[in-house]
Amino acid sequence: MSNQEEKKDSSPTGRAALLARPNVLALHPYRCARDDYDSGILLDANENALGPTSLPSNSLDPYDNSMLLERYPCPYQRTIKQLLCDYRGGGIGPENMFVGVGSDEAIDLLIRIFCAPGATAGGGDAIMVTPPTYGMYKVCANVNDVAIQTVPLTPDFDLKVPEILQAVTSETKLLFICSPGNPTAKSIPISDIRTI
Repeated sequence: MSNQEEKKDSSPTGRAALLARPNVLALHPYRCARDDYDSGILLDANENALGPTSLPSNSLDPYDNSMLLERYPCPYQRTIKQLLCDYRGGGIGPENMFVGVGSDEAIDLLIRIFCAPGATAGGGDAIMVTPPTYGMYKVCANVNDVAIQTVPLTPDFDLKVPEILQAVTSETKLLFICSPGNPTAKSIPISDIRTI
């Protein structure tokens, strides 16, 4: 896929576009040299045009560096997204795949995109969690000044689906359901997810 194809339609669509914060939707994507060029020496990227010193190999060429460690990777992660989509199956395309630096980054980005800060001032949005669960949900909410609503799991670590639905308010923007649970290791039935 060419870079031109990648950026042909950047207007927000779907349910996420209805829920994301207006200031986030109004942002214009950052443009870099990779949007127009994907080879050659890209001086604006502050890359080392000569590359790192050669790693030990059988080559006598001091610039033999097939790993290209001096280059920034593709910001669109096309190759890994396609590999993950092929592995996952189910008709998922790379445009529906998010690749991040671990779950902490994804959690933080979701909260920043969908939740307005303001919990310490008595306003803003909220996330909902079902303790015991992964601790980073609360950490990221606190860092982003977003309120935290909780509906604890049952003693058998199942979701309390009716209670969750009743606890949702107009401030609730995200519900984090961890499956398999951390630290419980309990898988949440897909029927519960569909009901919610």
